[in-house]
Amino acid sequence: MRTDFNNEMAAWSILVSRKQKGIVRGASELFEFLKSLHDKCLELSKEIRFDKKNPRQLHLIGLNGSIIELSGSITLLIDEKIAIGIPSLFRSMLEAFVELKNLCENAEYGYYMEASFVKEWLKIYREAKENPNPFLSEISKHDKLDSLITEYKKKLVSLKKRGYYPLKVEERFKRADMEDEYRSLYNFLSRDAHSNISALIGRHYEIDGDDFSVTYYRDVPIQSLVVYIDSVAGILVKSAGMIHGLFKTGTIKEIKALDKKLSVLRKKYL
Repeated sequence: MRTDFNNEMAAWSILVSRKQKGIVRGASELFEFLKSLHDKCLELSKEIRFDKKNPRQLHLIGLNGSIIELSGSITLLIDEKIAIGIPSLFRSMLEAFVELKNLCENAEYGYYMEASFVKEWLKIYREAKENPNPFLSEISKHDKLDSLITEYKKKLVSLKKRGYYPLKVEERFKRADMEDEYRSLYNFLSRDAHSNISALIGRHYEIDGDDFSVTYYRDVPIQSLVVYIDSVAGILVKSAGMIHGLFKTGTIKEIKALDKKLSVLRKKYL
């Protein structure tokens, strides 16, 4: 049984497959581009003008910010050689991108997001009322808890009557035309987030002939992280193109230039 970090991720990316064949080179240059890309996307976000009273626009700005900040967090972990948190952060970044893509393409998608929001808070309010949960003690003492439960139940019923309901993760990916990513990439990322055996093998076990060792704070070479570096860069460019295109910021030429540079790097090193 192969147990190295790269083998655990190989099934979901052709980039890893190519790396194993010795084709991937220049991971450091790609990483430096990712860091500059993050900085540029953060800078360009200042050009976005939006209506704070418009829920769709507000949620899009929030999703764009999450994508940028998560990418920055991933680059920090790579710089500090702490690889264990990268898959979980990338999973969150991928989910944010799916939401952004859906909301950019369909304004009504915001109602599905609202349904999920209402459902989750209703669950919390009910838990606080019905069970002695010490982590919800303050909410359980709220003098309008019953009113909040009634209000949120009505909101959820109203949304469902209009055809909007809380979407499962798979449905979100399907609406974004990313079903293949859900059934492959997202599956592997979820295993890591849930710390199952596959994740433990990839994080801590190193095979040495017929023996193996257990390692903490494993030194993962940057070449082994190229699949994340490339994917994060790709999401940053795509989300920037969507958000700036929708808000007509006038920065599309700059974003296209960044996308072209990424394509050149991919052809050169991957």
